[in-house]
Formats: sequence, structure tokens, C-alpha cells
Amino acid sequence: MRFKYLKYLAFALGGLSTVIAAGALYLHATFDGLRLAGELAHFAKQRYQRTLRIEGPVELSMFPRLRLQLPAGTLSGRNSTSEFMGFEQASVSVRLLPLLTRRVVVERVEIDGLRMALLRDKAGKLNAADLLGTEDNNAPPPSGNDPFDLDIRALAIQRGAITWTDERAGRQLALSDLSIETGRLGQTADGRVNASARLTRAEPATDMHLDLESAYRVGESDGPLRLRQLRVTARGHLAGWQALDAESTLSELEWADDGPSSIQGGSLQVRGKSTGGPFELRANAPRLALTPTGPEAESIDASLRLDGKLRGGSVRLRLTDLQPADGGLMGGKLATDLDLRMASGRLAGNLAGPIRWRAANRQLDLPSLAGDLNFSPARPGTSLLKFASEADARVDLQRNSAGGHFTLRSAQQQAKGSWTLPRLDAAAIGFEIDVNRLDADALLATQPARGPATDKAENDRFDLSALHGLDLDGTIRFGHLKLAGLKLEQVKLPISLHGGRLVSAGHSLSLYGGSLEGSLNIAADDGRASYRAYLQNADLAPLLVDFGARQKVAGTANFFVDVSSKAESHSSLLRDLQGLARLRLKGGSVPGIDIGQAIREWRGPLGARQGARRAHRERESTAVGELTASFRIDGGVARSTDLKAESGMLRISGAGEISLPQRQIDYLTRVTLLVIPVGPDSGPLASLRGVTLPIRIKGPFDGPYWHLEPGANLPSAALSAGRAAVRSLPRVIPKSVTQAVGRVVKKAVPTPEKAAEEAVSE
Repeated sequence: MRFKYLKYLAFALGGLSTVIAAGALYLHATFDGLRLAGELAHFAKQRYQRTLRIEGPVELSMFPRLRLQLPAGTLSGRNSTSEFMGFEQASVSVRLLPLLTRRVVVERVEIDGLRMALLRDKAGKLNAADLLGTEDNNAPPPSGNDPFDLDIRALAIQRGAITWTDERAGRQLALSDLSIETGRLGQTADGRVNASARLTRAEPATDMHLDLESAYRVGESDGPLRLRQLRVTARGHLAGWQALDAESTLSELEWADDGPSSIQGGSLQVRGKSTGGPFELRANAPRLALTPTGPEAESIDASLRLDGKLRGGSVRLRLTDLQPADGGLMGGKLATDLDLRMASGRLAGNLAGPIRWRAANRQLDLPSLAGDLNFSPARPGTSLLKFASEADARVDLQRNSAGGHFTLRSAQQQAKGSWTLPRLDAAAIGFEIDVNRLDADALLATQPARGPATDKAENDRFDLSALHGLDLDGTIRFGHLKLAGLKLEQVKLPISLHGGRLVSAGHSLSLYGGSLEGSLNIAADDGRASYRAYLQNADLAPLLVDFGARQKVAGTANFFVDVSSKAESHSSLLRDLQGLARLRLKGGSVPGIDIGQAIREWRGPLGARQGARRAHRERESTAVGELTASFRIDGGVARSTDLKAESGMLRISGAGEISLPQRQIDYLTRVTLLVIPVGPDSGPLASLRGVTLPIRIKGPFDGPYWHLEPGANLPSAALSAGRAAVRSLPRVIPKSVTQAVGRVVKKAVPTPEKAAEEAVSE
């Protein structure tokens, strides 16, 4: 009996095989590729109002499986002649039995040389909306007579290229070298997908190689899409970030069209190089629920680390209680921990506050951040600065910009300011900062150096490397500023820093009853610096005292300077100084000498045509009503030929040079007495009125010597005045007294012979 049933089964299978073979032979014999191409073109035109062109007949092959071979073809845009999609060749594997009922069930699709141009116009309409079923059109709904029953068992795309143009946002990008391999695609499917492509973009400059791999599961028509072990990698450069190596992973993604979706174990890691140096970005979300109103998460962690030579450190973020709110998102708390290293010092601390995302305006708001910040200056021996901080920020993705405000408070200082980032894809920062008072000397105060002598040369250098990698435009204002011992007020300091070039044009300040306006320019690449400024009506005496100068020059100063130099070190700054300067001093005094007293002391040398030298005396000075001089500076040496000064008693002219690197002065002045000093010896000196005396000032800044030049060219009146003055000097010890003292000394001191005789007698 059992063999009987087996015999019936064999007859049935044989008959079925015969029918299938006969059907295949009939299909192969009656297949018309031109007619099928025409039907496909007719279907595309009627259903989607698109033109499908296939360059040749569709071919059918039976082995190793039933396949339709398509030559090169193109598909136009809707109601347009422009190309939307094209391919060089394609093949479609179909099942045999559905073809007997004139239905095509796709089993595998292979496309080589795919081209696709996706476009979103200014109204936000996508040119593929009708194909994706997201556009309401007048075409009738799908019926059972459609020639495709889409159940693709595998999809393979090689050498693909896709362009994306967004006219609304003004963006364009391209995917080339596209390769896709999938498993089954249909209403229910379970498989894996592997894809790779090259992403390029002109602005900002982008060139990335992308790879994707994942397992997926597609449920019924109302079931969710599940991705498992999703991994996406990207390598290349993006918007100024070089050598990027990014990897994003998801343990599981469950995507539902109507209900909530969820992400399990999401992480992101990015390494690369920017203008500031190597960096690393990490982010992690243990669980993220994607509800119809927006995402929800208990916590999201992120960190950024920068390992640059000029700037470095880390920023750690933790967002808690993320939930939808009013068509956007709201985070209960965003906690930020900072530890940043800069050329000027180290900034550490924390800020925390709520966060809000407004989807309608595409704005990210941080309305209230508060915390504590500590700043440690880089120079050794400086004190730690502690600030209570408040801040807010807004990132506007619709306008591609960001901005915010901040306030810093300490025991003595308060700073308020604002910042702007005009473009998110370009790190150019604008700022406005107001500081009530700042003691920069206390901030930069250092302990005495105790290192080897070589440290002195190292400390002498200026580090201009901090100017690289920054794009800044803004203004800093100080109510009161103490710098280099000077007390400055109402300081306005514009700053423009781009490409390693610092420019401060139009800075101004008040000091010691006067004002200063100037312009500074420093280039980090070649170390060149230039400065142009005009100081008006400043009280010079207290200014020099606070500056630490030993010379007590008094008066109201007006000073103009236009110089340039090599700003590599303190020494090179003076050694290479070039430019011009002008000085005007009113109602002042020249320290170190009283000219009237000096002439009294030089009466003898004047009569003998001899030179004389007089040391700098701290307690002496000579009043001048007005002093003017202009200088030409070359190699750090300021030379002048037009020194002029005048007071009620004197008229002075002169020429000479001042060596700034060596701190030496060599000036030959010509002093003319307009009024003879009143005193017991004013009579003998009366003939010096109107006579010009050559006096050279030579020596170090702090205490130069005053030299009366030899008087070979002095007029006879000056010589006679000198002799008369010598004769008029009182004799302190009369001659008779000196002779008597000599005789007493001679008797008291024996001769050598008499001393020898006295020694023998003893």
C-alpha cells in the first residue's frame, strides 16, 4: 500500500515537472522583450506621468535562473523631460509560475551604473514624492492588475551615483561609488544590508568615505522595522576638520510608523584634526524613545577632548530628563564640566541649567546656565582666580548662527559680555566685554626666577603662537585697569584676530589727566609688530613714578610715536625698532642737574678752557617752560637734531642719540644763560649772559653724567669771566698759616741720618 502512494506521488511530481518545463518552453518561445519594454513605459507614463526609455529590447534568460536583462535606460522627472534616474544596465530575476498568469514577482534586482538626481524645490516639494507614495496625485490607487508584485529577495547596486539639491536651504551634495547589497525586501523580511559610498560637497568642503552594515527585520504591513547591530563609519575631511575617523553604533533600532520607536545602546565616536589640533568626540545614549511627539531619554552623555599644542583640555556634558514639550524638546538639566588649557592659563569649572529645542524655529536655547569657574594663569607664581558665572546661549539652525551672554563675578572684579557666532560652519567669534576693574599686575605677578641663566633668555621671548587658530572680532572695555604699574581708565580695546594677525585699531584710554589713542598690529607668522599712538596732556611725573622710572621728569607731556619692530622677544623688540617719534613737554623740569649751580661750580674750568664732569644728582632739577624734540629711530637708536627747550633763565638746543637696547644717552646740548642766577658771585658771572655753553649728557638713563665740553671756542667774555671768578674765590687757609704748619711738621719728623745716629747711641 505504501509503495502504491509513492507511485502516485511520483506520477504527480513528474506531471508537474512536465507542466513547468512546457510552460518555460512556451514562455521562452513566446516572450516579446519589445512589448514588455513598451508596457513598462506605458505603466510609468500612466501611473506616475514620467517617461521611461529603455535603449533596446528586454532579454530573457532561463539559466541558471529566469532573468530579465534590461539595457541602459532612463526615467524622467514628473511631467518633465529632465532625467531623474538612469542606469547603464540592470537585471531582474523573477519567479516562473506567476509569469504563467501574466504577473511579475521580482526575486532579485541588480543595477549597474545607477544615476539619481534628488531635488527639493524652494517650496519644500521633493521630486520623488510621487514614487515614495508621499504625494497625493490624481493617479488611481494600485489595483491587482499592476505588473509588479514587489517582493524583492535581494538588491544589488554597483557604481551608483546620487546627487541631492536643496533649493530651499541652498545646499548640494553628491554620493558617488555607491554600492549596496541587501537581503530580502518586502512586507516581511529578515536579512542584512551592506552599503558604501563617497560623500562630497563643495561648501563647506567635504570628502568622506561612508560604510554601513546592519541586520534588519521587517514585520507585517503594520509592524515595525528593526535594525540590529547597526554600524556606520566615516573617514575623510569635513568643513575644515581633517583626518576624520567616525563610528556610530546602535545595539537595536525599532522604527514604527505610528507608535513609538526606540534606540538601544546608541554611541558615537569621532576622531580627527582641526586648526586647534587633534580632537576626540564621544556620545552615548543608553536608551532613547522616539515618540510621535518627539524623543525621550533619561540621560545622554557626551565629551569632547582637544589635544592641541596651543589649546587643549576636555568638555563633558550630561543631559537628563529629555522629553517633548510644545512641539519641541526640553531637557531638565544640562550639566557641563570644563577643563580647558590655553596659552594664557587653565580654565576649569562647571555650568548647569535647562535646555530647550524649538522645532518650529529650529532653535536650541540654554536660557540660564550657572556655576563656578576657576582660572589659573600660565605664568608661575600667579594666584588662582575664582568666578561665580551666569550665562545663556542660543543656537539658530535656521539662520546658521549662535550667540549668548555671560557674567563673571569675583571679590574684586565683575565682567559682563556677549558673544556671537555668525556662521556655525566657520569658527569666527564676535564679542563685547565690559570689565569694571582689573589689576593685571596682580594677575600676572610672578615669583623671582631661581632657575639657571638659560631660563632668562627663554623668559625674554614672546610666545605669539596663541594668535594662530583664532578668528575674533570684538571690543573689550575696562573701567579701571592697572597694567605695568600704570593706572588707566576708560580703556576701549578693539580686537580683530584672523589668520594669526592681531589688529587693535582705534584703541583709546585716559591716564593721569590725559588721553591716548593708538593702533597696534602684530603678525604671528613673521613676528612683525607696528604701533602708532598719540598721548596728549598727560601729567608725566606721577606717570613715571607709577611706571617705576627713577628719572623724575615733570610736566605735561604730548607724545607721538609711529614705530615697527620684530616682536620675537623683549630684546629684539628694542634692537630692531624703526620709526618716528615727537615729544612736547610743557611746564616741566629736567632731573639730575641744577644748571645755575653747575655753572657756579664750573667757574674754574671755564677760565682755564678745560672740560668738567658733574655726576647726576637726584635732588636737583632744572625747570623748563617748554621742551620739544623729534626723533628718527633706527635699530633701536633714537636720533634727534632739533632739541629745543626754554625757560625764564635758559635757552637750550641740542642733538644726540638715545640707545634703547643699551639704555644709554649721548646728547650734546647748548645752554644759553638768559638770566644770571642771583647770589654773591652773580657779579663775576654777569658777562656769561647770552653766552652758549656746550654741555654733553652721557651715560645710563638712570644717572647720566653732565660734561662741560672743553671751551676752546668760548668767547673771550666767558674766559675773562671765568678768571675773574677764580680770583674772587676766598682763600680758605691763609699762606702764613700754612708756612707755620710746615715748619712744625719738619721739626717733628727726623731725617734718616739723624734717626740712624740716635739708634746707635741707644
